[in-house]
Amino acid sequence: MSDTQRISLPVLLNNFPSTAVYRDPRRVQTDMLEFVAKHGSSLIEAPTGSGKTAVEYAIAHAAKNKFGTTFIITPNKTILDQIRTEFPDLWYALGRNEHPCLYYVENKKTLTPITVEGLRLDPENPRADEIPCSFLTDCPHRVYQDTGKTHEEGAYRCPYLEQKWEAKQRGVVVATMSFYLFTHLFTQEFDTEAVVIDEAHRIADVIRNALSYEITDYHLKRSAELLKDVAPAEAKVFRRFVAAMIKIAKTKRPGETTILDRKEIERLLDIISDVDSKGLAAAIKRAVEAGQINPRKDRVELRKLEVLVRDIRRYIKSFEYSMPIGEPGERGFRNALNYTCAYHKVEKGERDKVEHKLVIKCYYVVPIVRKILPSFRVSLSATIGDPEVFGYESGIKDPFLSLGSNFPAENARIYMPQDTPNLALNNRSRRDLPQSLRKMARAAKRFSNKGIRSLVVTISNDERERFLIMAEEEKLDAMSYGNGVTAKEAALRFRDGEGKVLVGTAANYSEGVDLPKQMAPVIFFLRPGYPNPRDPMTQFEEQRFGGARWALWNWRVMQQALQVRGRNVRSRSDIGVTFFISQQFRRVLFAALPEWLQKSYRGEITFDEAVKDAERLLG
Repeated sequence: MSDTQRISLPVLLNNFPSTAVYRDPRRVQTDMLEFVAKHGSSLIEAPTGSGKTAVEYAIAHAAKNKFGTTFIITPNKTILDQIRTEFPDLWYALGRNEHPCLYYVENKKTLTPITVEGLRLDPENPRADEIPCSFLTDCPHRVYQDTGKTHEEGAYRCPYLEQKWEAKQRGVVVATMSFYLFTHLFTQEFDTEAVVIDEAHRIADVIRNALSYEITDYHLKRSAELLKDVAPAEAKVFRRFVAAMIKIAKTKRPGETTILDRKEIERLLDIISDVDSKGLAAAIKRAVEAGQINPRKDRVELRKLEVLVRDIRRYIKSFEYSMPIGEPGERGFRNALNYTCAYHKVEKGERDKVEHKLVIKCYYVVPIVRKILPSFRVSLSATIGDPEVFGYESGIKDPFLSLGSNFPAENARIYMPQDTPNLALNNRSRRDLPQSLRKMARAAKRFSNKGIRSLVVTISNDERERFLIMAEEEKLDAMSYGNGVTAKEAALRFRDGEGKVLVGTAANYSEGVDLPKQMAPVIFFLRPGYPNPRDPMTQFEEQRFGGARWALWNWRVMQQALQVRGRNVRSRSDIGVTFFISQQFRRVLFAALPEWLQKSYRGEITFDEAVKDAERLLG
């Protein structure tokens, strides 16, 4: 790599933040900065508590001065908020769903920062992602991104568009991976020359989720109805598409999401390709201006139309990528890169609007990652594992550094008891799961009696609910989400001292919830998240990779296990233990552990012996 793509170590060190927490970089932080100085674009695995955020700050500010606009991107807003708390001087850009829309406010002259914040907190006021912004051409609050001026002089500035305009004036911007994806892949609004990726192991999954779509019979029928006098040709195409979609869905097993075959996808693609998306957008704009479509009365439907117009090209591309090219064994053959599924309900309920739907899943994200990332990028995570598998998943194949930790291994225990069952669906008996959940509840109660709090992580929501029932029977004060309480709210209440055990699925609590300083020194992880054999993504990966899929599945399980283990040990002063219950973990757990943590592994004792050992350590 040329020197033009590197940043010297003195420059990196000069940009290291000086705060109450960080005055000078620790040895592990200097190691990271030295590696970046030597290699430029880098992939770094560094343990929890090693100070990666301060390193990200230093790299981003140094890159800003050399390359220009630099992004720090995170998987979600929870992690973004953690960075915001640590470094409030950075500029943060949030998605549309975090900002109120001002178009529908009646008395616009009374708008102030206080009233706008009130609108943001008001559940009745629409968010910016709930309104058909591109069709509201007369909105006085619109902030034009080329000039920074509002559509109507003196109007209160749209909070979402204002923060984007401001972000373009700043050198360093912190945003979620989804925000970065949409502003760099579709709108290409930012001229970004460098990016720092936090929790980089999540990037492939985040992009897959962001670029996956649902097409429902209800919304397509509503769109066709709204367009019958505005764009009759397109309305007719949508009706044909709905009819084909329903016909295909009805051939599948009711209540299950099923992958479509090539002929079914070709049939849908042949129909949707008849839509002129540009012409449709122009027709809708004319209808809004002429009053045929009322942007206030028809707001929800107009927003659906806006999304439909925007996504038609994506649907077409996704359908094309859901089909293989050529035949296996032939020159130029290419497996499908995405997959498309159909679903229909067994019986439509009274309040159900959707009866049939298509689910288009983006899978192969490597070319997308490569397209949106600039030539200078630094990716960091506590759990990279095998860099080859990570590179295959994400497309990021930069020079790799894996760092050890100065965390005292004697402060942690990783228990893989000998006498717990294998909870794989096709291996366990009928009693294995409830007995394991009961054993966890009783152990958590025993710890609770000694003033020791716990985190319980399950894979399915059914397992979570069954544990909560057992916790109630054991008179264990368990805290979880549901009944209007979000997973984030439950975690915050637990951090504030409510409850003796926090319970949630791995989807919610394997990452993003930190419980240091003995908030929950005990963690129970029920079983690994191996894919469900009936899940379409599992079936797609079986078709795509064959026997090689197990290397990928094991890599994901190993990363998840390490992430769960790290929830309660965030610094050298923390003491924490993790119980891995299912024997499925045994074949991957020790191999997943970094060398510095292998001394904490206990795999030759029973569950009861592990509980007693944990009591001694935590006592």
